[in-house]
Amino acid sequence: MKIDKILILGSTLLTEKTVDLLKTKYNLVGFVPSSNPTKQGVIDLPECSINENCDIKLSIQYDKILKETDSAFNVHTGLLPKYGGTNILNYTLQNKDYEQGLTFHKMTSKLDYGPIISKTTYPVFKNDDVVDLYSRLLTIGPRFIFNSLEILSSLTLDQVNKCRKEQPTIYKRGEFKINKKLKNYGI
Repeated sequence: MKIDKILILGSTLLTEKTVDLLKTKYNLVGFVPSSNPTKQGVIDLPECSINENCDIKLSIQYDKILKETDSAFNVHTGLLPKYGGTNILNYTLQNKDYEQGLTFHKMTSKLDYGPIISKTTYPVFKNDDVVDLYSRLLTIGPRFIFNSLEILSSLTLDQVNKCRKEQPTIYKRGEFKINKKLKNYGI
């Protein structure tokens, strides 16, 4: 796929760290901020509309549903299809999982259902909290996203559409308990 111009969707700390790395190779035309970012980042790009001219839209912790998904890709902060939806790190701890990760996929009209281009994992330990998991995510996320774009640029759209997709389990906001430490951290 041709990836010349990328529009960034999102404005979290993960978005900030990813933009800093992607700028070394890609033409980032601007960003569309999230309405309520989990942990606010400082994005060193011009703010744009969702209709900005670009080759792809790259969603990084963006908190709005897209109506037009033809050239949109998402960095999901959980392992699909097991963890779709929101607040994945909280659910990971609640479910006592031993690992979590990131999934890079093409977006479709169905939430977190598109063809999966790549995944990566990191460990979850017994005494971890959401801050620990988000810190690990920040450590591996930017490079994972950069590498996922490299993979994407080597594929045709037909190949992308042939990648595995499976109906995800969707987790919803608010079905877990938040402690004060995590709320103060902004997650």
